[in-house]
Parts: sequence; structure tokens; C-alpha cells
Amino acid sequence: MPNPIANPDQLAAEADVRAMRADPRGNPIRAQIAKYFEIGYGSRLPDEMRPMLGDLADEFLTNWFFKGAASDSQHPRLVRNFMPAHEWHGTSVPGARTGGDNPDNCYRLAGIAHGTRYRLSGRTNGKRAANISFTLTNNFGTSQTVALLEDHDLVWEDDGSFVIEIDERPGDGRRNHLQTQEGNRFLFVRDSMMDWEAESPLDLTIERIGPAQAPPITLDEMFARATRHALRDVFQYFWFQNMLSSIAVNSILPALPLASTGVGMATQGTSSGHFRIGPDEAVILTWDPAGARYAAVELTDWLYRSLDYQRIQSSLTAAQASVDSDGYIRTVIARRDPGVWNWLDTSGYENVLMILRWQAMQPEGRAIFASATQTTIDALRGQLPAGTRWVNAGERAAQLARRVAAYQRRITSA
Repeated sequence: MPNPIANPDQLAAEADVRAMRADPRGNPIRAQIAKYFEIGYGSRLPDEMRPMLGDLADEFLTNWFFKGAASDSQHPRLVRNFMPAHEWHGTSVPGARTGGDNPDNCYRLAGIAHGTRYRLSGRTNGKRAANISFTLTNNFGTSQTVALLEDHDLVWEDDGSFVIEIDERPGDGRRNHLQTQEGNRFLFVRDSMMDWEAESPLDLTIERIGPAQAPPITLDEMFARATRHALRDVFQYFWFQNMLSSIAVNSILPALPLASTGVGMATQGTSSGHFRIGPDEAVILTWDPAGARYAAVELTDWLYRSLDYQRIQSSLTAAQASVDSDGYIRTVIARRDPGVWNWLDTSGYENVLMILRWQAMQPEGRAIFASATQTTIDALRGQLPAGTRWVNAGERAAQLARRVAAYQRRITSA
């Protein structure tokens, strides 16, 4: 079936991003972003991460170039962001990973303005993602959520389609509706996929209702918006990273529903961790999928960017993992292959961060839970359950080949 991301708006936005990246005015801004992070981390920055500051700044700024390309609220277009670098349609798409980006998500953005009406039309494209959220955000950093809809809240037509109205009016009983507020910047869509081999992002289109209040923004304005907001938001993203790197080394935070914190999606829960792992060491991470429609774990580098999940197993969803007889999932974080199906590969890094996510948690589900135990690779057989799924070299190669092929579905046209 056609890839819903392979559309003229996306390809045009990617061309705009390539043009902005080639603009020499971006070079001192990249350098400034790298310097901000370097000064902020100071002596806490692991030696293995210091050479990566330039890459961090480059992907960070590229992420904001994508946001600039998506920011025209009077001529909206949906633009995929937060991807690792890849090739498709004969062109190179630069990496834009930052802020604990989720390997399982298809992230899309479209410019939204208070006082303008929009119609978002969607349709399933094969098997739909385990959880889909539509949020209105008030900043380029996409962290200030002011309105939220999830797929299970929508009224769907029998043919798998729906329409969401976006405007400043109260809902007045309209379930497929998002109400804008002053300062709205983006519609932010996340398709969270548990099964990479079968689930696909929605086929989405967005249109403004009524006359445009301004002509289309120019490439120069996209660049100006992107760079202005990137320099502002770097401090917030530094703060996000510090929430994890300030966790005591080799420990995790308790699994917590975000509803109890007053921020984020009320149906989401998280646990985070910070690990320093020697060449022969391992961490057994035990967690309960808890009946959530979407549950997954990922590792990031110490700078809070996803690892190269398109080639290594640095993340696992509940659908990809082997589940033990007690309903728990036990994953092993290690720098080299421990021979366990549920290996989380650190890509050789000694220092990594971890994020567990539960989305669309069910009232009848068990309480979310996670724990971590330090050990060594040699001691794993005596510490993991008898039913643990072990793999040899050939089985690992086949597992990774399936993962790579499943990821390739995202960057093909059919």
C-alpha cells in the first residue's frame, strides 16, 4: 500500500529543510547551540559524548528547520520530523533526533493559529498504530500541550476515516474537535507503533477553512522562525535532558502515571533511568506492559537522542519483546550481546539514558511497574527466569534483519 508520508507536502518540506541547512547563516547558530550544551553540562559531560556535541547541535537545529517548514498556519501542511538520517525518493533526509525522540513514533507537525479554522481528515492505512494522539501545542519545542485527542476518543466512520475540526469555538458536544487558544503554534500528531511490521501511520490531510490571512511564508521566514526558536528552546531541552542525567547512576525512577503529576497525557505513564555500564556488565530491567495499548522501552545516548534504532536493537515494544510467564518483560541492557532475545544494545556507549512509556493505559489493567538490577553478563543465566528466550548468533542476525526490514517500511513509497 502507498506510504502516507510520501506525499508532495512532505517532499517539499524536506527540500526546504535541505535549503535551510545549506544557508551559511546557520553555521554560527549550530556552534552557539553546541556551546550552550557544552557550558551547561560542564565537567559532567562524559568523555565519550564530548565529540558528539557537534552532531547534537546539527540534529537539534535541523529539527527546528523542520518545524520552521511546518509553521505556516495560513497554508498548513503536515511535516514528519524527529527521524534519523535516511535516504528515500532519491534524496537524503538529514537526521533530526533530539529530546528523547521515540523510535516507535511517526511524528508530524502542522502550523496552527488561534482564530483560524481547520479540518484534519484521516484514514487508516492498513493496521493502525497502537496509540495515536493529536495535540495542540503553544511552543516550537512542542512541550506546552493545550488540547489533546487520542484515537480511542474519536468517532470513526465504518470505512476507517474521521474528520477533526480545529477552531476557537467550544466543543459543544463535538467529540472530533480541538479548541485552539491564544498562542497556538502547531498541531502535533504521534502515531505510536507497537508492531513495526504491521502497523502504519494514518493517512492525514489538513486544510484551512476560509480565506488565508496572509500569503505563504518564504524560505527566509522559515529559516528565521526556526533559528530564533531553536536558540530559545535549547535551554528547555537542556532541562529535559537533566531530568534523566540527574537520576542517580544505575537506577530508575518509579513508574508513574502522568495524571498524578499534572502534566502530559492523563493516559500515559513513564519511568526513566540513568546507567553507566562496563564492558562485561549488564542491567536487568523488569517491567509490566500492564495492558496498555502501547508500552515500550528505549535507550538514548547521554545527550538524550535516540540511538540508531534503525540498525540496532536499542528499543523494544511489548509486541517485539519476549514476555515471561508472569506477564513481565525482562530486558537486558548491555554493551555487547548477552545472548538474550530482549537485549537493549547501548551501541557501545558506557553511559546511556532509558525511557519506559505506557500510553492508553486501561482501567482494568495492572498497575505499571518497573525495576532495575545491576549484574554481569556472565551471571545472567542464574538471575533470569527459566523460560527466558535465549538466542544464538544466527537467531540474532535474523531478529535484526526483521527489525531493519520493518523500519524500511517507513522510508519506502509502497
